[in-house]
Amino acid sequence: MNRTALHIFRGLAGSYDKVVDYATLYQDRRWKEWVIRSARVKEGGLVLDLGCGTLLLEGRYGGLGWKFVGLDLTDEMVRIGRTKGLPNVSGLLNGDAENLPFPDQTFDAVVSCYVPKYVDVERLAEELARVSKPGAAVVMYDFARPRGPLAPFIGLYIRGGLRATGYLMKLGRMRAAFTFENLPGIIDRTDWDREIAGAMERRGFDTVESRPMTGGAVFCYSGRMGARA
Repeated sequence: MNRTALHIFRGLAGSYDKVVDYATLYQDRRWKEWVIRSARVKEGGLVLDLGCGTLLLEGRYGGLGWKFVGLDLTDEMVRIGRTKGLPNVSGLLNGDAENLPFPDQTFDAVVSCYVPKYVDVERLAEELARVSKPGAAVVMYDFARPRGPLAPFIGLYIRGGLRATGYLMKLGRMRAAFTFENLPGIIDRTDWDREIAGAMERRGFDTVESRPMTGGAVFCYSGRMGARA
């Protein structure tokens, strides 16, 4: 899945800021607002953005007084993020969500968008527990198999609309075609939304919220690390 994620996001890097809005019908902005509200970090807090992409989150929420460290698997994303020169970003590097390159109990919060479906959930939970301070929040969302009354319509968009977009992009020899052609299959195969709460709780997190959002278009999770001996 790491190789698949690299291929997907390398093709998106140059157009990522616009594609995220178009592909989610501008709902991604709403989901990121939920992330910020749920993290509840004090001013001056250090926040890991896991799968930071081109630093969309940091660019939109520069006035919070948080310091972000961004980590992304894709070198092209990291290079674009660095060109933005955002003052609220204190570090930006390539890395793997299953092997975080940080000391224990480093962060006041971890936020993540579109990562869990690509990784081993148990390993992800283990690493998040290791780098989180006591009381730290972990907040994430990602696509999952649609649930609820709107699931048939959302599923039609994911399986039909995204694949059709990928086909048209392929005709135009656009790099993002691979992403749109393959994303529906990845979403259909993932069970991260059914596994994440249990995996996090086994590592000492208290689940705050775990539910579908926007009619089941994505699944969101937030938890908080309990006090440790």
